[in-house]
Amino acid sequence: MLNDEIKSTIQTAYSRLLEQKGYRSRQCQRQMIADIANTLGGVEVDESGIRLTEDNICVVEAGTGTGKTVAYAMAALPIAKALGKRLVISTATVALQEQIVLIDLPDIRQHAELDFSYALAKGRRRYLCLSRLDQALQEVGSVNHTLALYDDEKYPAEQSHQELYESMLARLGQGSWDGDRDSWSSEVENAAWFPVSTDHTQCTQRQCSHFENCYFYKAREQVHKVDCIVTNHDLVLSDLMMGGGAVLPAPEDTIYIFDEGHHLPDKAIGHFSSFLQIRSTQTWLEQILVTMQQIAGDLGDIGGFPNGYRQFEAGISDLDDLLESTVQAIGPLRDLSEGNDSESRYRFPHGVIESELQLLSQNLYQTTSRVKDQVVRLRADVEDRLIAADPNERDSLEYWLPIVSSIEARFESGAGLWQEMMREDHEDEPPTARWVNFRDDDETMLNASPIAVADDLQEMLWSRCFGAVVTSATLAIGGDFTSFQNRSGIKPENRFRSLASPFNHHQQAVLRVPRMATDPKQADEHTELIATMIPELVSGHLGSLILFSSWRQMFRVTDMLPPEFAEKVLSQGSLSKSEIIAQHKDNVDSERNSVIFGLASFAEGIDLPGKYCSHVVIAKIPFAVPDDPVGATLSEWIEARGGNSFAEVMIPDATLRIVQACGRLLRTETDSGVITILDTRLVSKRYGSMILRALPPFRMELS
Repeated sequence: MLNDEIKSTIQTAYSRLLEQKGYRSRQCQRQMIADIANTLGGVEVDESGIRLTEDNICVVEAGTGTGKTVAYAMAALPIAKALGKRLVISTATVALQEQIVLIDLPDIRQHAELDFSYALAKGRRRYLCLSRLDQALQEVGSVNHTLALYDDEKYPAEQSHQELYESMLARLGQGSWDGDRDSWSSEVENAAWFPVSTDHTQCTQRQCSHFENCYFYKAREQVHKVDCIVTNHDLVLSDLMMGGGAVLPAPEDTIYIFDEGHHLPDKAIGHFSSFLQIRSTQTWLEQILVTMQQIAGDLGDIGGFPNGYRQFEAGISDLDDLLESTVQAIGPLRDLSEGNDSESRYRFPHGVIESELQLLSQNLYQTTSRVKDQVVRLRADVEDRLIAADPNERDSLEYWLPIVSSIEARFESGAGLWQEMMREDHEDEPPTARWVNFRDDDETMLNASPIAVADDLQEMLWSRCFGAVVTSATLAIGGDFTSFQNRSGIKPENRFRSLASPFNHHQQAVLRVPRMATDPKQADEHTELIATMIPELVSGHLGSLILFSSWRQMFRVTDMLPPEFAEKVLSQGSLSKSEIIAQHKDNVDSERNSVIFGLASFAEGIDLPGKYCSHVVIAKIPFAVPDDPVGATLSEWIEARGGNSFAEVMIPDATLRIVQACGRLLRTETDSGVITILDTRLVSKRYGSMILRALPPFRMELS
């Protein structure tokens, strides 16, 4: 499909963009364009346009300064349009989405003179639900709280919210607001937004009397008309888990670009995870009994109710008894759990749970499924009646349908957790991580999560999509993509390329590992030492970034700083990320020394060019937290199979993290500065040299 016409379109557009923007051509960018074009243009199709070839994925590790967005847009946009496919650009952060939608794509369309349309796709929760706004305006507290299962989802109505809702209604009537949370003139707190938004389980779709004016569906309709859709990994994964094509175009008709693609496997693990809070669930079950009585009283004979109420009540009672037995069964594990007085955690070794809890889980799954079946019948009947409803009964049916749908979804979620708890893992497959959280308020939470999603991603994404590009600054380790292949499920026969950054790292930056009397294995001594070193290390630098691996160490170092230096520090947790960056830049612009203290979220995705960051200090090698249940279960599985989890997981993961952290220093070709890593294991341990070799070719000063 990569014919001369498409090649010419790509080459002409790229040359025009460089000329009009005054950019200089970069070899790495040209190579990235060529790799993507050859991969996507080489996909063979049958007479119906269905993909025949398996090598339809291009994985490109491209260092900072490559200009990844320009490269994948230049290559993919003309090919997708020629093939009649939709291009979905997915990112991990809102900041990059906004950069692409507000700056990059308009720039490319204008200066490369490519003809394409684009839109930003968001989930339902980002849009106002007119039906729920109506309910919220009718009466304070009118939104039924049985929609919320856990405490952090329960938002009591306040008078200030009523005033906000009235203002929203007025602006909607004036046409000065489009129902998008992100375009409201000020930040809307969750407590005010949650009652007037919805998700796919509560949305009544075409049965809603507001469907024709629904802001989510208007946005979705626009999304399905454009050539290029910009969204996030979470929405892509949610769409795939609903079968694909529910919110975004069907995978078979889509070319995906996964920017910040190193996040995709972890995002997928999160989507396949499940949990259940036992005490909160017991409270919710009591509320459900009341709700069902209200439904029967309001709607009459429907879905087997009220005649089936006694059976439903018996099922709820059985569930409550089984949950209480589960609390008693896992109670002794609290003494074996690790943590603090407010919350502790017990992880089941190898994900294997005791036979008593496994049997309880099986009974809970069966009972939950039985009760859920009654709710499914009720929801189906409410939907059917709503279709033929006259105006007099429509309001009641519309009110109850999202509530019943939400109840069904909660039972479905609970059944999913119990199914994972009762299931026995196959010996030759990665196990499920299972653990319990104990809170001091008597709450007990059960959790289950896969430790690997390679097969799931292969089944629901890579094997179905027409084509895909995965890119990031950190996908390989020293050019080796094996670790990412194993985690992502992308088969080795696809195209993999590691491109060096266009920056001259040796001339622009120096990496230092100073001599220290201790290393992070002596945690207290190491923390005290770096607290004494930091003020001197960053002296002479207007803007500095200090990166920590744990809240505990960051807080302890902050407490040990001299007061006059502490005044210069902007610490994560004290302000929002955007506010910290804004204040930091303001300080530097005013020639005031400014130091950011941050954790992993500051080690990637932030842009502090030039004087805003001329020194990056990394407190220690960012090994994963050892008590992470998913990581610990994965390590156990690798060791049980004769592998070395430290070499196969810990070192590769830490290497990618440290490469990301080092990438905060050089953001443009004129930047320069220093990276200091306060961990002597980089020079004293064998794995330290492996990590150093994987870093860009900085000028090294190793003590």
